[in-house]
Amino acid sequence: MKKQLFILTVAASLAMLLIYSCKEDKNSPSLTTKAVTSLTSTSATTGGDITDEGTSPVTARGVCWGTVANPTIADSKTSDGTGTGSFTSVITGLTPGTLYHVRAYATSADGTGYGSDVTFTTSSLIKSVSFWADWQGGTEKWEFTYDDNSKITKFDDYWEGALDKTILYDYSVSGKLTLMRDGSAWHEYDLNSSGYITKDDDGNTFEYDANGFLVKYYEYWDNADHLKYFIENENGNVIRITTYDDDGVTAKKVKEFFFTSGDNTDGIQQTNAIDNEWKQMGNFYGKPSALIVDYFEYWDPREIPITKSKSSFIYEFDGSDRVTKATKTLTDGSTEVWEYGY
Repeated sequence: MKKQLFILTVAASLAMLLIYSCKEDKNSPSLTTKAVTSLTSTSATTGGDITDEGTSPVTARGVCWGTVANPTIADSKTSDGTGTGSFTSVITGLTPGTLYHVRAYATSADGTGYGSDVTFTTSSLIKSVSFWADWQGGTEKWEFTYDDNSKITKFDDYWEGALDKTILYDYSVSGKLTLMRDGSAWHEYDLNSSGYITKDDDGNTFEYDANGFLVKYYEYWDNADHLKYFIENENGNVIRITTYDDDGVTAKKVKEFFFTSGDNTDGIQQTNAIDNEWKQMGNFYGKPSALIVDYFEYWDPREIPITKSKSSFIYEFDGSDRVTKATKTLTDGSTEVWEYGY
């Protein structure tokens, strides 16, 4: 009889514990996890939306993340205020080329509630770019070295496998970037707080929008600024670049981009206004487009009738879905090939 009473008592205790646990889960906050945006090699933007705080006020909220599914507040986390509603979280200090899991959380006196598990992969740092074109007659390769903050510190330029020059990146002066070649300053630039070039040593200036996209480039000569490029973007993609004649008013070339559905996760540079390819690396001239390019058309708006030329791309990818090769075919049938190493 005592044994039966003991068993009944234990069973009743377990039932009460389960009831309490269900009650605690039921009364903890309910929320969702936002999609990940503004993804870079070391950071991501996400957040949550608290739809029901339960029976007690939300005293802490944010996102938690890790490399294992369903991270909790015992893992890395942000702190983004209190209360219900939508909030945004910025995650920093991530490792390039890594798969992460993130969940929004909200804590009250009744416990911690979590949103769904969302995965994302930080972009890989492009370590090398090789370029070959029919008209070039050889292969040029650029190799990049990064510091712990994913900033480029060195650029090695090879032609047909032989080292042509080495450029060192000096950030020692706040708001400045100095390119060093053969022990001497080669070029100097002014940087804004986001690390984008705003002025070069020729006096040319660069303007960016609130989202970090280059929108205008002015050439400086005869003691005046002359509009050279006007760049339009939409939904995170550069859709059109207009090039102007020396008067800064007459449009002489329009280039319009069309995109695939594939995300440009690793930030390959395809919609550049600045012609020099290696200068784009490191996002010194603003963000790259969010998607990879399917094709682009270009024409001289001064011509009547307008005749458009077209260049299209085909891609090869590795096992991590990174672009390893992009082949561009021009209107005349000639090709340009980029190969990317990570």
